[in-house]
Amino acid sequence: MATLAQYIAFHTLVDIGNFTETGLKLNLTQSSISHAISNLEAELELSLIIRNRNNIVLTSEGKIIYEHISKILQQNHQLETVVANLKNFIGGSLSVGILPSVSFVLLPKVLAYFVQHHPNLHIRLMEGDYDQIEEWLHNGIIDIGFLVKPHSKNLVFDSIFDDELVCIMAQGHPLAKEDKLHLEQLKDERWIMPKRTIDRDVSRMLSENKIHPNIVYELSVDQVILTMVNENLGISIVPNSILIHAPNTLIRKKIYESYVRHVGIAHKHSIQLSPSALKFVKISKNIASSLKYDY
Repeated sequence: MATLAQYIAFHTLVDIGNFTETGLKLNLTQSSISHAISNLEAELELSLIIRNRNNIVLTSEGKIIYEHISKILQQNHQLETVVANLKNFIGGSLSVGILPSVSFVLLPKVLAYFVQHHPNLHIRLMEGDYDQIEEWLHNGIIDIGFLVKPHSKNLVFDSIFDDELVCIMAQGHPLAKEDKLHLEQLKDERWIMPKRTIDRDVSRMLSENKIHPNIVYELSVDQVILTMVNENLGISIVPNSILIHAPNTLIRKKIYESYVRHVGIAHKHSIQLSPSALKFVKISKNIASSLKYDY
């Protein structure tokens, strides 16, 4: 009979698309993942995947099996949550959708708290953009997810912290001596932008103020944006919170047309949060309030 471990290996492999990364995700060797998939195919007497050099492709049978296994894993997770609720116990598993900018600043401290105080809770992280996290919430793939307003009306949103967008530039930039900037002063600059699929806040701010930036680079990793701006390859606008780890030489300026993004944790209206999820929200709020974003 197929095992839950085989289901998890198959489901994770399909989501990630690579045997090596799946092994790293599940703390198993690549060969262990390969054996688990082969054994599952043998047990079901079906070919589920086509193995290519760099990725995998689902067969038509594999697509159907994947959908059913997704439901089984969701039901198993719901059972763990029900048991934890009955025990009022911070444990079991918790699936959390995270945004790159949040994982860079807040998340390590939140996870460190749970490792120290609630080691029986397994927290599964899924990093995505705004649209992906909302879709995962609606489909029950994750329990809670970090989001930024505005968000779907079908979600409950707990505010965690407010995050002002600020302009960053290299020390030698001509505008570095200004106390505060108007967006109009930046319209002819070279821009290094976060990818819109990752973070829409900057694009929304510029659009509302009718600024059409000259984008020379568009990146998904915040730390790379900070480093490239520090090398005077362009300017950028970023959430103030990520500047905690910025190079000391980086210049940051407030903007007259201020824009504050409201970061929070969302979940479906129809879902009652487990004690673990409620604790995660509470600890995230507490830690966020203790972080200093001023400069």
